[in-house]
Formats: sequence, C-alpha cells, structure tokens
Amino acid sequence: MNKRAGSAAEKTSTAPVLVNVVIPPLESPLTYELPEALRGSIEIGYRVEVPLGRRRAFGYVVSTQSADERPADTNSDFKIKSVLEDGEHLRCFDPLQLEFFTWIADYYGDSLSNVIDVAIPPAVPPKFERFVKLSGTAAPKLTGKAQAEVLKILSEQKEPLDLATLSRRVKGCARVLKGLEEKGLVQILSEELVDHHVSSEAIPQWAKSAVDLNAEQQRALHDIDAATRDKEFKAFILHGVTGSGKTEVYIEAIRQALERGQGALIIVPEIALTPQLIDRFRARLGNNLAVLHSALHKRSRWDSWRALLEGRCQVAIGARSGIFAPVPNLGLIVVDEEHESSYKQAEGLRYNARDLALVRAKLQNCSVVLGSATPSLESYLNAVKNKYTLISLPARHSSGSGLEISVVDLNRVKPWEMASRNISPQLAAALKDTLDRKEQSFLLYNRRGFASYLQCESCQATMDCPNCSVTLTFHKNQNSLQCHYCSLSLVVPEFCPSCRGSDGKSSAPLVQRGAGTEKIFEELETLFPTARISRLDRDSVADNDAYRRILNSVRDGSTDILVGTQMIAKGHDLPGVTLVGIVDCDVGLHMPDFRAGERVFQLLTQASGRAGRGDKAGLVLLQTRVPNHPSIAKTCDKDFRGFAEIELENRKSLGYPPFSRILRIVISSPNQEFGSQYARHLRALLDSSVQQRELPLSVLGPTVAPIARIRALWRWHFLVKGTSPSHLNQVMRDVSTHAPKSTQVRLVFDMDPQDLM
Repeated sequence: MNKRAGSAAEKTSTAPVLVNVVIPPLESPLTYELPEALRGSIEIGYRVEVPLGRRRAFGYVVSTQSADERPADTNSDFKIKSVLEDGEHLRCFDPLQLEFFTWIADYYGDSLSNVIDVAIPPAVPPKFERFVKLSGTAAPKLTGKAQAEVLKILSEQKEPLDLATLSRRVKGCARVLKGLEEKGLVQILSEELVDHHVSSEAIPQWAKSAVDLNAEQQRALHDIDAATRDKEFKAFILHGVTGSGKTEVYIEAIRQALERGQGALIIVPEIALTPQLIDRFRARLGNNLAVLHSALHKRSRWDSWRALLEGRCQVAIGARSGIFAPVPNLGLIVVDEEHESSYKQAEGLRYNARDLALVRAKLQNCSVVLGSATPSLESYLNAVKNKYTLISLPARHSSGSGLEISVVDLNRVKPWEMASRNISPQLAAALKDTLDRKEQSFLLYNRRGFASYLQCESCQATMDCPNCSVTLTFHKNQNSLQCHYCSLSLVVPEFCPSCRGSDGKSSAPLVQRGAGTEKIFEELETLFPTARISRLDRDSVADNDAYRRILNSVRDGSTDILVGTQMIAKGHDLPGVTLVGIVDCDVGLHMPDFRAGERVFQLLTQASGRAGRGDKAGLVLLQTRVPNHPSIAKTCDKDFRGFAEIELENRKSLGYPPFSRILRIVISSPNQEFGSQYARHLRALLDSSVQQRELPLSVLGPTVAPIARIRALWRWHFLVKGTSPSHLNQVMRDVSTHAPKSTQVRLVFDMDPQDLM
C-alpha cells in the first residue's frame, strides 16, 4: 500500500507543468508546457515568449496546472508546444490582480488578453550603467602612463566612477581598462538604471512640507483612516467646496497608511494635473512615488510599474490608466475630481477608472475616497442611499474673506456697449480693477482656436470637415482650419470654395463666426496692452514642461491674466488669482446629452473655485444669455445639493442614470446605405434577445448619432436601458455573438457611456 502511494507521488512530481497563456489579441488562452528549467520561476503574472504558428509571440500566464489535472476528454493526440526556454520572460503583474482583470473583461465585454494588454505598460529592456573601481589587489608592473593615470583617478574616488566619465578623462580608456582588469587591478561593475519619473529637483517653496488641518479636515481624516486601518472596503464621498483642502486630507490619509506598511493609489483626471500634485506629495511624503500615465517615456513608465511590482515604491500616482498599478499591500485608493468624464476611456477598452476604483477596493478590501466639489450624480445618489459615506468640507481652508459670484446677462448688453466682441463692460472693468490692484485673473472660454467656423458672406456655406459632420475650427496662429475630431488640417482658402462666378472663380470672402481662446487672447491684448497675458489650452501646451512653465508664471506673478479652456479650471491652487471670468457659460449647455447641464454646473463651479484661494476675496463673473438656467443659477448660489435635487428629479422622470444603467451600441460604416440596413438588422437581434430572455430592458434606436460622420465613417447608435448591469451584459454578449461579421461595419459596445455624441 505504501509502495503504491509512493509511486503515485513520484508520478505526480514528474508530470509536465502546463500554463494557460493569453496572447493579445487572441480571445481565448492557449495551453503550453513549461520546460523543466523554467519550473519554479514562472507563475501567474509572468509575460512569457511562446511559439505561435511560425512565429514567436508574447503572452501572459493566467493559470498553471499539472498535466495530470487536464480534463479526461482532452485530445491526447494533440501535441502541446513548450514555452520558449530561451525567450524573454518577465514578471508583469501580481497574481492578486487577475481577479480584477477578469471582472473588467466580463463587465465591459472584452477579452482577458486585451484587458491585460491595456493594463500593463509596454516592457522595456533593462538599461545598464557601467562603473569602475579599484580591486584592491597588489599592483604588478604597469605598462604605461595611461594605466597609471586611471589608477590615480580611481584612487582619488571614494565611490566607483562611472565609465562614461572616466572615458572622457582618459584617451583610449576601454583598452587601458581591459589591461588593468586582466591584471586584477580594477573591477568593472554594471548597475541597472531605473527612473520612476519623480523629479530630483528641489521641492518648490510653495509646496508645504507640513500643514495644520482644521477641525472638519481632522474629522474627515479620522473616518477615512479608521476604515483604512481595519482593511475593510468602504467608499467615501469627500464633498468639499473648492479650496476646502481635500488634497491635504488625501496626503495625510496616505501618510498614515504608509506608516502602517500599506500602499496607496491616487488617480487624477488629467495628465496635466500630475506635475503640481507630485510636488505637493513629494513635499510631505518624500520620493516614495511611482508616476504612471501615457505621456511618460516608455522606460519611465515601465520602471515605475516595476518599482511598484517589486515593492520598491508604495505609492502610485497617475491618470486614468493608473487604476491598474500593482501597488503592494493596497490600503487606500483616492480618486480626485471623481466627477470628471475623462476617467472614461473613449477608445478600445472603454473602462471608467472611477468605477474600477470601487471594484478594485472591494476586491482587495481597502478604502476608496472619491473627492470632488461637484460629485457626479451617480456618486451623490449612492451617498444619499447610504451606500457610500458622505463627508463634507463646507468651508475653505484658507483665511480668504469669501467668494462672490455674479451673472452678466448678455441679453441686457447692447452690442455697441461691449468692451470687445466677447468681453462685457462689467468683465472689462473687473479686469482693470484687478490689474490696478496688482492681482491676477483667469478667463475661461471652453473652445480652442480663433473662430468656431468660417462662413461665406455670399452663399452662407460653411467650411466643413470632409470626413466628419462638423465645421472646421479656424486657428489664426497657424493660419489653418482644423477638425478637432479627425485632426485634419487645411490651409485657409482666400475665398469661398463653394461660390463660382461666370469665370469659374470666387470672390466671396469668408467671415469668422464664433470665437475661441485665441480670439479672447487677442481681444485682451487690445484692451490691456501693458498686461502680461498667457494662454493655456491644448494648442499652446505641447508637453508637461510647457504646462508647468505657464502655471509657474502665474505662481511667481509674471502673468497677470491667464486665458484658457477647461484646463485652467481644474485643481490649481494659485493664491494670487482673485478674479475669474467665464466668457460664455452657455458653451456645452444645449448639447443633445442628458448630462449637459451637470457638466456645465461642474465646470462653472470648478472654475469659480480658482478665485480667492489666498487671503484676499475672490470675484467670479459669469457671462450668459440664459441666467435662469439651473446650472448657472445654482452656481451663483454655490448650491450643489439644490442643483442635484433638480437634476435628479429630471433624470428620474426620464429613466436616465443614476436611476438606470445604459449600454450604448455604436455602428460605424463607410457605406451609408449598408450601415443603415445593418442597424435595422441589429435592432431585430436586440429585440429577440430581450424578448427570449424576458429581460426588463428598453431599447432606443437605431438613430443617426448626433455627430453623424467621424473619420469618414457614418454612425448610428442604440441606447439599451435597464436597472441591472447583468441584463445589459447578457444582451451585449448575445449581440456580439450573433451579429453578422462584416468588414464594412464596426460595432462598439460602451457600458455606462459618458459621451452620447
């Protein structure tokens, strides 16, 4: 009996080890045998190199098993290939993350291989720096002055000297070192270069190394820290007015978590916000930070990922994709400005980083803090229902004497009374007063360019994008017409291309309509020729360094007026700014999207919060033609809850989120007729799925998308509404499985869409 048991154990120990590997873009995992030399060193989370057909491919190990554990019905005649023993194998994610990745794949209807491929930054081969040091061996006879010179230089160094520096000082250094190494006099060492992309520069003076929390901040910190300490899932809404010190609460909560050996993850809505936030975190937490966002150099991003994976860093900070960071012993997740729609990925895997923060916190039993002055209505309703814990910071942390918000009703201002085409006399007077007091101003106009479009003065035709159903925006600085959807750029024609006279030529001029940040900038230069004016938008900022320079010019007082898009509205703590002017509050207010009013309220409130953050009072002027709209009226009243109640009542009556969940299905085709027919066929599939499964869902569509054509593709969409995400997931799987495959059409499934255009 013992002999038989021993034989069985021996058989098990020598059985081949199999690994299931997902290989992007293949949907299903493939099984490979693990060579004996790799057993014990490869596990779940490793990227391995495998044979795939006639080529080599990279894939990720998602499970392991013994060959004895294979199902009995597996085809024994099928030969299992081996993981390539000479391949490049790297640890890429923590096995604990696999459950998170699997949940994402199921919820958003994508493959596990694509989820992992999106989550993990591209691996970069290690880069080494070579150093030279004395070996301490007794010196034999030297053969020349060069060897003696090298030894003299090294003897004067307390630390090993990098080879690059030595090569610059000694001619023919490589040959000389080879001779010295052969004699045992020097050692040449290699050290891997690692870059977490955390600045080594001195921490700016404005970034405080210590703060005193007020009583409200201390209460918020106590509640968050209690949940973090107990390692329990708990979701907090930190609803603080702009300038109330939410970031200080985040930093202190993270500091306390670090003292207990817990890790933390902070995500922000915009890449542009990370530089200044990093400075604030460095001032209080040191350089124990790993930075993750798509604008980083590949090596920096991969090194940051590895630093977390290997436990060399405990804090990750990044934009949307930072939600995947492999933070060790995760104790706290912070989602700053949680209401921002930019947390939703618009292409490929259409995940929402804010929603994934909640899922990940639940799976890893940690706390999550959703911070905002204007929480999304979905989050706010969850707080009202006590699913989340609401923490309020109702007062500003600074000693400023208040913030006044006033409306300028443009309906009451005659065109000839305007200081310029877009600047009202009230706003011009406020700008002059602010300049006279040596204080600073922000002007927000949420459109890029110089003119919204060009129109023929004769035939009234507009200059439209040939690929998209939108007008081209005129950019004066570049003298170009640009499409902000497909990035097309055209030279501005001298005359209208649609008008043709008897000679086949046109002499009808094109007139500029609408405005953008370039236009506002020019008007300000005319009105205030001695003022120092800067512009902040995606056209003026090529990278994070340019962004930082512009903000630093405001911080050090060398900019008097900053004009820009919504980039100036988010997260900036600039105490010298006392005036904020919103040139046109109505931009975006009448979009065909049920969230339009909410987004305008959020933008106006966030922009207003940039004024009066120091020890001086702030003034905000809102120029509008609909002063009684709830989004504008409630901004003036600083009444988030009042706005939320009005908007929630409207949503409830129409059955829109947060009282339902939505699946948006978008059909795109280069052939308008084919796409239209395909959309009608898809409606039949949707109805069949809903009826056969008896699902309580409503289907709207197909209808032509609000922007009917983008990048030369005609577009239609459906909205499927229901209260259960699992029902929407089922319909998505049914349609995805049974929809006819065609190269003439592209299907996109968007769970919980933020963009309905």
